[in-house]
Amino acid sequence: MGEEYKLRKRFYIYIYYFVIPAFIVFSYVNYHAPFVNVEQLDLRTMLSVVTFLLGFFISISFSMILSRASKLRDSLAMETGRIVSLYKYSKFFGETFNKKITERIDGYTIATLRNLGHYEAGREFLYEIYEDLKNITVTNEIQKTYLSSFLTTLNEFESMHEKIEALTSEKMLFAMKFANYVLAGLLIALLFLNRGNIFTDILFVIVSTVIIFILLIIEDYESLNIGDYAVNVSNSEQIFDLIGRERYYPYSILGRISLERGRIYRIGVYDTKLKEEKIFNFAYNANFHFNLRNAAKGFYDKFSKSKKGK
Repeated sequence: MGEEYKLRKRFYIYIYYFVIPAFIVFSYVNYHAPFVNVEQLDLRTMLSVVTFLLGFFISISFSMILSRASKLRDSLAMETGRIVSLYKYSKFFGETFNKKITERIDGYTIATLRNLGHYEAGREFLYEIYEDLKNITVTNEIQKTYLSSFLTTLNEFESMHEKIEALTSEKMLFAMKFANYVLAGLLIALLFLNRGNIFTDILFVIVSTVIIFILLIIEDYESLNIGDYAVNVSNSEQIFDLIGRERYYPYSILGRISLERGRIYRIGVYDTKLKEEKIFNFAYNANFHFNLRNAAKGFYDKFSKSKKGK
């Protein structure tokens, strides 16, 4: 199982959490900035027009994002089904082939879980499965039947991978995002100019905070930080359990998952600059607080020394 390390569970920060400092800023501005009386502008009309336009663009944005999320959720579920089938079929071609497929599935699941936004990371493991087929020896009709099913499932798996890769790399149009931010800024500015009594003061703070929250939640959905990553984690857990491997989690998502007492986990520490990952085995025990600092420090220090040596 490897060495046991103490791991401190991290607090994961979503983008929309920044709505809290935004609320504080708007409250501060409201109670400290002087009132501005702009008699030349019909604020009510402008507020109505800008609110309508912003609502229209936000509705389209959410429609696009939720449609993508729904397709991605279904595709991830179908991909998991294909992986399960490949693993089951591989058992009919001997222990050696089954072990190879297990390694490919394990590597693929780790790579795609670590890089959900860059799903192409798992492509090499998919191609290696095709290479492993060269070593299959079919000796009877039953194996021929299962080989046919295996190849059909593999083709479907590849198609699902390409679909998920396209969905995870899909981004909102720059023009759409730009329009959202411009209209949101205009609406906040108009609400600021419309202050003057308790009601409009409170309206400025609350509505401005809600606008910022909406923009940030869109960013979280677009970055796959909400919903779909949780689905991918759940599917990956199912696969690791099936193939008999410890569950793997990137260190960056530990604040978003629940760990079971007494279970061994593989935790990946990844350095974006070095583009290297070190996987450690951790036992989740009630007597220990999780802490990866020493393990990560050792990983980085080792690389730094090797780099200086060169």
